[in-house]
Amino acid sequence: MSLHHVNLYGAVLRFISGSWVWYLLPLSLSSYLSADIPENPENINGAQSFIYKKVDDIELRLHVFNKNGDQSIPRPLIVFFFGGGFMQGSVTQFVPHCKLLADQGMMSVVADYRVKLRHGTSPVEAIGDGIDAILWLRAKSSELNFNPNKVIAGGGSSGGYIAAAAAHIDIDKGTEDLSSRPNALALFNPGLGYSESRWRFSDGFGKYSPYMNLHDSSVPTFIVHGKDDSVVPYLHAKKYCEKVNNLNGYCELHGYEGAEHAFFNVNKHQGMYYRDTTSKLIKFLQKNNYL
Repeated sequence: MSLHHVNLYGAVLRFISGSWVWYLLPLSLSSYLSADIPENPENINGAQSFIYKKVDDIELRLHVFNKNGDQSIPRPLIVFFFGGGFMQGSVTQFVPHCKLLADQGMMSVVADYRVKLRHGTSPVEAIGDGIDAILWLRAKSSELNFNPNKVIAGGGSSGGYIAAAAAHIDIDKGTEDLSSRPNALALFNPGLGYSESRWRFSDGFGKYSPYMNLHDSSVPTFIVHGKDDSVVPYLHAKKYCEKVNNLNGYCELHGYEGAEHAFFNVNKHQGMYYRDTTSKLIKFLQKNNYL
């Protein structure tokens, strides 16, 4: 896969004169670079951990949550990509979601990917890693015992961008002729590459924007978004959902008055929005026959 230019929110990226230039909001670049960014864990309690990709001395892992139960029927699978503006972020962000959905009978996964402050990489590598994670999972569907035709990609902010990019940007298939395109999306204040974003840039923006490449509405989509989000405006999610629905697809958008970016995390607002958004997600999954 070859990705050259990717729109970015929160940590805003532009490609100028052959190099990536970062614009960070609201923090300065120096404050980010001086931060201590811990490595993501090799193992997570309650999960099976697998290395899905190696790049030089970097090992990228998937952590799979799977409750024991009836193993005769392959389960649906959901994979989450963490947020952090393609700059940082923790693979543990969606562990509470994974444990909850595993209790509901799904196989659930959190995926690591490369980010700027850990690996010196750009969104090009991050999106490529996300796509490779989905391909690796589908190649292991028989071994892990999940349904490769019921794969949901989810994520928050830049992780939502990765999930949406996998759904809408044409890429080369894996060596086993597998697709990285998810069957549904579960997005939490995602970056979506909206065409009128004030952070858009000309070179390559249209080619790699999920919004601008949204022509096939066959992927049912669930979005929760804070209406006071100053990093990724609520308008972007609204326009994305309108486009899906105008194509006769299904997009479910839940806007939250007064809620900011990342409002849905379990450690925000005493978990109030986490409980409400996950309740709505479960209803979406039930409606679309994933639960």
